[in-house]
Amino acid sequence: MPYVSGALTDGWAIVDVRVAVSDRRRMLLERNGFPVPAPVFVRALLDTGASISGFAPRVFRALDLAPVSTLEVVTPSTPAHAPHASDIYDVSLALVANGSAHPLADMRVMAADCWHADEGLEALLRVDVLSRCFFQLLGPERQFVCAF
Repeated sequence: MPYVSGALTDGWAIVDVRVAVSDRRRMLLERNGFPVPAPVFVRALLDTGASISGFAPRVFRALDLAPVSTLEVVTPSTPAHAPHASDIYDVSLALVANGSAHPLADMRVMAADCWHADEGLEALLRVDVLSRCFFQLLGPERQFVCAF
């Protein structure tokens, strides 16, 4: 079973993720003789409290994807009566361990334009991703393990 482990970075468990077009889209592109966009690799923080996984908009542009829907999102900084509309995309996700990508699943994720260039992060993975893994937080040691 591959795994990623490491020290918490500023209190967060951070992993590498490969984002690609969904398997269905890849098959349609190949069947019709179109090129399949290269996967995009990003650094992501694992967040058990997030309600949906989100990625920087540049990921979807690089994959030449159009949104499949929108989702009204309420965050700590948006009033409940004024949610923010976020675009939703179908993608294929894989966690990266020891230089190899290990596919998780196709899933719907949102565009989240909240990343600062100096953070080095471009994604937030929610519990739907973690539910496919063994995740252990070793708080006193400031370490984590994510096996998949």
